[in-house]
Order: sequence, then C-alpha cells, then structure tokens
Amino acid sequence: MYPILFSFGNFRIFSYGLFVALAFIVAMYYLSYSLNRLEFKIFSQEELSSFFVYLVFFGIIGARIFYVLTNINEYIVSPLDIFKVWQGGLVYYGGFITVSIFAIIYCRVRNIQVLYLGDFFAPALALGHSIGRIGCFFSGCCYGKESNLPWAVVFTDKQSLAVLGEHLHPTQIYESLGNFCIFFILLFYSKKKRRIGNIFAIYLILYSILRFVVECFRGDDRGIQYFGLSISQNMSIILLIIGVLIYARKASLRKT
Repeated sequence: MYPILFSFGNFRIFSYGLFVALAFIVAMYYLSYSLNRLEFKIFSQEELSSFFVYLVFFGIIGARIFYVLTNINEYIVSPLDIFKVWQGGLVYYGGFITVSIFAIIYCRVRNIQVLYLGDFFAPALALGHSIGRIGCFFSGCCYGKESNLPWAVVFTDKQSLAVLGEHLHPTQIYESLGNFCIFFILLFYSKKKRRIGNIFAIYLILYSILRFVVECFRGDDRGIQYFGLSISQNMSIILLIIGVLIYARKASLRKT
C-alpha cells in the first residue's frame, strides 16, 4: 500500500515503523491505566515504565533475529539490512519467546507469579499486535496468497514487500481484526472472577488458533516446514496446548 508515508528529501517516515511505535505507545498507555485498577499492585508506574522498555528491547531483538534466520540468504548478501527494522521484518513468535524468557527471569527475581504477570499483559499484547499488523499491511510484508474474493487487495507501490499487481488475501488485516477481537474478549473476561493465569491462557488459545488459520492464507515465504506445517503453525500448536493446560489445571490457585 504505502510503505513510505512521508518523504522530506532524504528523510522518510516508514509506515511499518510508525505503526509499530504507535502499537507500543497504545499498549503502554493501556497498561498504565490498568495498573491503577489492579487489586494487587505488581509495579509502581515507574517500575512499569522501566519493565516495558526492557520488553520492547527484547521483543524487537527476538522478533528480528527470527526474521533474519528465516530469510538468511537475503541477509548474507546485504548484512547491513539486518538493522533496518523500520522497513519491516519482525517475526511475532520470535519476540514472544524472548520476552517470555525475560519475564520468567524477572518474576523469579521479584518473586512475582508469572501467570499473574501474563494476565496483566495479555490484553495489551493483543491490542498492540492489532495495531502493529496495520503497519504490516501498509508496508506489504506478511502478505497473502492470490485470491478472487471481493475484499482481495492489490499492492502497486514498488517499495512494497508484497507481490505487485495481484489480488491477494489481506492477511495482515485478518490478523489485525482477529487480535482486536481477542483484546475485547480478554477485556470482558478480566472483569469476571477467574483463576490466576486464565486470561493469559485464553490469549494463548485464541491467538494460536487465529495465527494457525491465517498462516493457511499467507503467500510470503514461510521458511522450513515441519510435518507439512510452517514454523508459526507448529508454534501455534505448542502454545495452544500450553494455553489449554494452563486453563484446565486442577491445582488450587488463589483467585483474583
């Protein structure tokens, strides 16, 4: 669509970078608002801000590393392009894994229940992801297969990462809308009494299903396949199982 929103001489504003930044800002605002409503405070506002900066850092690093690894031949030819994150090229599951590792270590140090932290961050994660995917749509990354559906889209900008001139599934919009729906489901469920970890479990379940289905319509290179499925689909199955196990666990946990 519009990979470059504005251009002033050599200065350019990339749509992908802008929407990713907007996603982090909105997520942070939502978390700050939610923190004031928590019964059990796990952060001060200052601690939340510091923690969020670390999450952004590890999230972007992990997401970029996974993207580079799945497109390694491209970056062997142009290694400096590895650092051009603003142009697109982040793998969500890569960022999710690195952020999860950091969060687990943080919780061990601070003596915080990991699942309690997961419940707190899950709605913001879905909300931010929905906004970030709009950036994918504008830049043309994560594009879909050819389609003759009425809502198929055609990319024409030469700067776009998508196949040009073909009617394609708007997979970025599918995932954006899906994440937005997940956000409202989690928001609704968070107002009810539930076991610690259930909100996070619902997020894992719903997003895993969403991502698995959307992957079926993706037209970009999906990398190495295992069992006839893309890496993201295999990850979706793993996280779906984890989500179901968390939700169905029988251990006696303190309710919030």
